[in-house]
Amino acid sequence: MPASRLLILLGIFLFHAALAAPTERHADLTADLNDSAAVEKPWKEVRGEIPPIPEESQWTEVRVDTLPENQHAFLALDSVSVGEKDLVVRYWLSIRSDGGGFMTTYEGLHCGQRNYIVYAYAHPRRKPPLRKVRNPKWKPVSASRNMRYRVELTDDVFCSGRVPRTVRQIRQSALGRYEQANPFDNWTNDD
Repeated sequence: MPASRLLILLGIFLFHAALAAPTERHADLTADLNDSAAVEKPWKEVRGEIPPIPEESQWTEVRVDTLPENQHAFLALDSVSVGEKDLVVRYWLSIRSDGGGFMTTYEGLHCGQRNYIVYAYAHPRRKPPLRKVRNPKWKPVSASRNMRYRVELTDDVFCSGRVPRTVRQIRQSALGRYEQANPFDNWTNDD
């Protein structure tokens, strides 16, 4: 056999081997995976302790246009947290009326599922002032007549689409200081 034919055959063999190598390597790397591995793990809430009821000086009024004119929303900005594992935004919220009525709750909000949960109710004149909800349940954030303010708080203060904002961003949004979207924000460490 002439040397030129041998070189051609060797070249073809090496060419096919080069093409087959990545396919075989991919099969080696993914052999133990199946289709279910590509599915995300189900979300699970991580419950913690309920923080103390904020002092009167800790409440900050938040502009909420969907509340009636005689009602106002207040957030305790120091109570705002975002769970590292479950991504739940937790906060103390108080809805107060000009006539002196109010409702104060410690709540959680899951931006991805657009659900909220009430962990506790507070009333300083009640004994004891804090009442935990025995079996708190997640409910959808809806635009029903009495709950429109939750949609506004979800969209304008707590969440950026289906992702929670950082604590710093939530505090700034509650104060009416909205930031321009920065695609490199996740690379900064300014919290």
